[in-house]
Amino acid sequence: MAKKKIRIGLIGCGGNMRNAHIPRLQADGGVELVAVADTAEEPARLLMEKWGKETEYYPDYRRMIRSETLDAVVVSSPHSTHYAQVRYALERGLHVLVEKPLTIGSRQARALVDLAKKKKQLLVVSYQRNFYPPHVYARELVQQGGLGKITGLVAYVTQRWGGGKGWRMVPELSGGGMFMDTGSHLVSSVLWITGLEPVEVSAFMDRRGKKVDIDTVVNARFRNGALGSMNFIGSASRHDERLAIHGDKATLVFHLHQWQIREVLLDGEPLVVPKRITEDSPDAALLRWIRNGGKGYERAEFAVQVAKFTEAAYRSVERGKSVQVSQ
Repeated sequence: MAKKKIRIGLIGCGGNMRNAHIPRLQADGGVELVAVADTAEEPARLLMEKWGKETEYYPDYRRMIRSETLDAVVVSSPHSTHYAQVRYALERGLHVLVEKPLTIGSRQARALVDLAKKKKQLLVVSYQRNFYPPHVYARELVQQGGLGKITGLVAYVTQRWGGGKGWRMVPELSGGGMFMDTGSHLVSSVLWITGLEPVEVSAFMDRRGKKVDIDTVVNARFRNGALGSMNFIGSASRHDERLAIHGDKATLVFHLHQWQIREVLLDGEPLVVPKRITEDSPDAALLRWIRNGGKGYERAEFAVQVAKFTEAAYRSVERGKSVQVSQ
């Protein structure tokens, strides 16, 4: 049986859209790429070449949404523009897949999650790790009490993060540096897997001579009494990532290197993931939920927590002391 066709519009045609989202949309086999929007035409033309077919181009995403008949949009644009773009799409009855972070402010994140609920539209945030089988199973274990009460966690992510010469190095567009960008994946993994609610953070940042943060250390206290320490080091030689979650019954440790999962250990032994949990992606999930009427969809409440945590860390640096996380 042929898949139901889903009409998609893209907002932002840079490298991430071309190299990450386009292959996933192509793999679905049932996506009709109706139109693309970008303030510059050159990346839009490069994206069409990658897609293998020319489509409508708009310099203004609002005109694209008003002019075309779409089911959903995928947003991969500078962080500070997410709120306006996602809101505009949701208000006009479209489902949305948006790159991380959802927004650079917690009030905006809350407003978008609430708007999606009100409009009965799907809002999916592109945190790929939340769709990896070991991460999905780890969350199940935590929810089922397999680790017992979570008492602490230690995590880090490293990268040779320079942000290139583009918008990531412009605070007004990016909202921040390594911590806001790559670091958001680690924050998301921590909060999504554990379900912990941060209540207080103390952070230190070093810009290494840039306009945005490159290296960040955040210590956190959570509502259940757990304590955590997270490092986001953009001055490293390459990507490496670890997350250790400690409960009073068991410890779970993830190790990713060069963007691949190397091992996941439960009390020192390889984690055995049930076969029922299969590989997934944010793009595939959005398309599946559109077709099945939202079966299995979960609102992106964790993305609001990510925004609150991130916001508090920057506020801690500004004030030079620990701060409460907004509730």
